[in-house]
Amino acid sequence: MSATRRRWIGVFTVALALLFLAIVAGPWALTKWAESHFSRSLGEPVTLERLYFNPFTATASFSSLEIGSGKTPMLTAASGRVAFAWDSLWQPGIHIESVTLGSPHLNLVSPPSGPLNVTALGQGSSASNDAGQPMPLTIDRIRAEHGRIVWVDQAAAGQPRIQVDEVDLTLEDFQRADGGPMQGQATAIVGGGQLDLEGQFGVLPLSGDLALKAQQVNAAALDPWLTRALPARVVGGQFSLDGRLRFGQASRAAVAYQGRVTLNGVETQGAQGQPLFSVQRGVAEQIDFASGDHLVIGSLSLTAPKLNALVDDQGRFNLLAQFGGSQQAQAGQAQNERSEAQSSQGQTGQNPSIGYQSQGSGDDSQSGGMALALDKLRVEQGEMTFEDRRMSPVVSLDIGRLQGQLTRFDTCTAKPAKYHVEGRVSDGTPVMIEGEVSFGDSLGARMHLTTQRLALSQFAPYIRRFAGYRIEHGSADLDLHYRLQDGALTARNHIILKQLDLGREVDPDASSLPLKNLVALLQAESGVINLNIPIDTTVSGSNVDMSVVIWQAISESLENLVTSPIDSLQALVGSPEEESP
Repeated sequence: MSATRRRWIGVFTVALALLFLAIVAGPWALTKWAESHFSRSLGEPVTLERLYFNPFTATASFSSLEIGSGKTPMLTAASGRVAFAWDSLWQPGIHIESVTLGSPHLNLVSPPSGPLNVTALGQGSSASNDAGQPMPLTIDRIRAEHGRIVWVDQAAAGQPRIQVDEVDLTLEDFQRADGGPMQGQATAIVGGGQLDLEGQFGVLPLSGDLALKAQQVNAAALDPWLTRALPARVVGGQFSLDGRLRFGQASRAAVAYQGRVTLNGVETQGAQGQPLFSVQRGVAEQIDFASGDHLVIGSLSLTAPKLNALVDDQGRFNLLAQFGGSQQAQAGQAQNERSEAQSSQGQTGQNPSIGYQSQGSGDDSQSGGMALALDKLRVEQGEMTFEDRRMSPVVSLDIGRLQGQLTRFDTCTAKPAKYHVEGRVSDGTPVMIEGEVSFGDSLGARMHLTTQRLALSQFAPYIRRFAGYRIEHGSADLDLHYRLQDGALTARNHIILKQLDLGREVDPDASSLPLKNLVALLQAESGVINLNIPIDTTVSGSNVDMSVVIWQAISESLENLVTSPIDSLQALVGSPEEESP
């Protein structure tokens, strides 16, 4: 073999070896270099299964990307493709024309204290240019297909999570040099409903200002966060949104929303698991929501709402536990103090919809609770049920066909909200309730209730327990006036009892008075008892002005003695039938 031939064979062998190294070892070396470089740049460990680079098209493709450590990395992607711009060869920094991610999974975590986990990306990075500044990075377009986003809120009790599937995302104009947000759009599935977003979004720092549309999302999927703002647990129903969503640096609050909300078949439960409130359909317009600060609604229309009031076996009233109590009163007072302080510093912003003063962002633990305002509420085909499980048998009262409205409800002002509601009891008896409620340094309220021909048999367990008699029949006309002011409740009740017939005595120890004879004496031949009963109640006790009631009874008895002496005397001594065993 000639020397020339041996030389060419050697050159060919070296070339094959180099080609083998380029094919086999090149991607491995490139992968290791990329892992090291991007780990330093992002400040989080980056791993790749394999990275390929085509110098002829200036494109790189990779598989099995992971950013972050632990069992749930911050970001994973099954595959991806990066197309570099040629001007990166002669301009500082890196210019990428497009990034495409296949099946990316983003895991967001809100820690008990501190910012969202993704906001830490790039902080403390060692990738910099000669001037010590981060190397400029430009990405013209980012595309994600069939993605998933999981958010875990470790700051909330139970660390609730929400998952968004089938995320298709397009973002444009990423500039690490100025850190401005990108423009883009996204579609996804959340809670079984369709989600559409379009607007500005940024990661470094986290920012979003987006037009939002959500259709038929299961309300229960957002229950852990709704429960923090509402005094009930959402267990069913759907909602739709059409408005503007802002978060991060685009909002003074952690999350802000303005727009419209539609509810369908929403059901809630109270603290003890009993049904509390449901609505067949609700439409809320002109919503202004800032997490931890305020919820303002311009108008709210409810069709077929149902409220369940319950006194349980231990005497606990569910509405008081859910909507009342000293804790909420203190929260309202703290909110007022914060509102006044911020107003004096010129930090309020005007909501043109109903003139509500927005106080900006704040932490729940420091602000003392959210401010609530509702300009107008309309109710149609409503229903309210009441049960008192302390009684045996249980006292039940249903009021249906409710319709009415409430105006100018605001927990941050002492100006009263007015309400007017009409409905019918289950037996067809009409009921009207009207009044007002105000929130200032203390809760204030006024209520006027009127009804006619209300069947007393519905309240027979009360009469049986406190008076010791069964009730055969009878009805009542009620004209009740209640007023709550500075912790004191006063009532002026006009009660007309008609044809009251007490049956057999079941508990002789319930009352020491000859109640049956007194009732017969008071109503005499007319069958009517007309009473005005004043009541004064405070947190330390209550007082019924019995002198007024007694004088009414005496005067009415004297009148009956004059007009019907025989019937009145028979009522006092009792009939022979009643005395016989």
